[in-house]
Amino acid sequence: MPNTSNRRSLSRLRLYIDLGDYGTDEIEDSQSAIARPWRRLFQDGVDPGRICYVVTNPSATMPRRIVGAFCETNGGRLLFFPGCQGRQLNARFSRASNTSVPLTGMVDHLTFEIDRHSAHITEVQPNGNRQVALRLSPRVEVDVRLYAWFGITLRSLNSLEIVPGKLWFSAQSPTSDVQRRRQLFRQAGQNFRISSLDTPEFQPRSFVQINVFVDFEPERIRSTIRSFLLVGPPELRTAINMAGTIPAQLQGLQLYGDDVAIKMHVMVSNGAPSSDVAFGF
Repeated sequence: MPNTSNRRSLSRLRLYIDLGDYGTDEIEDSQSAIARPWRRLFQDGVDPGRICYVVTNPSATMPRRIVGAFCETNGGRLLFFPGCQGRQLNARFSRASNTSVPLTGMVDHLTFEIDRHSAHITEVQPNGNRQVALRLSPRVEVDVRLYAWFGITLRSLNSLEIVPGKLWFSAQSPTSDVQRRRQLFRQAGQNFRISSLDTPEFQPRSFVQINVFVDFEPERIRSTIRSFLLVGPPELRTAINMAGTIPAQLQGLQLYGDDVAIKMHVMVSNGAPSSDVAFGF
């Protein structure tokens, strides 16, 4: 039952998403990557589009963790809501010039524009509003019709949120539109997908790099591609053999009539990153 505030004509809703056997605990977290895509619906009145949650495979010692949520919007955009716990913006670092520019705020999601092959980062401000924090240069075409979107460097998979069995979250919505938005949530909430991403075991003083590409020719057979981290540690400068070196290639995210697909590649390299979580572009 919504708690209606007449002064602001807003209603606060408490909702849940059931992930079934992918998790066991029942938690409440409105900032989880599982819940954040629904802000487009309840705060802005915009359908978040088709949602796919990407989770890690469980191991004997580690539960499933959420890498993030991909949204295929009706407006020709791909959104990614990262599931890492460290989403604070602190600096934009340039390896080429060895300089950094201070940034503030917290990452909400990353956007890829299908038509223009451009991208940007949207942040959440302390007052809860969102704005574009950083516009990125056009994405690099690393192979024929295959564009590098972003990479996530993780010192440990412990930086990712644990996948619950049921997630409760709160949201505000204009009172006059509560019924429509809640009905859309009920319908769309039955159609989200969950895909598993194989993540290899890695030893201390090594890190995992998850590279995300947008493929406009999903059926093309690709033998090798170069990493889109063009300047970086020696481990990331070499060509990547997609048939062997990359242990995980995510299929099943065919989008826009199977004309577009998300491809995710996981690689483990030696080294000790200075941050628990870093985004690369």
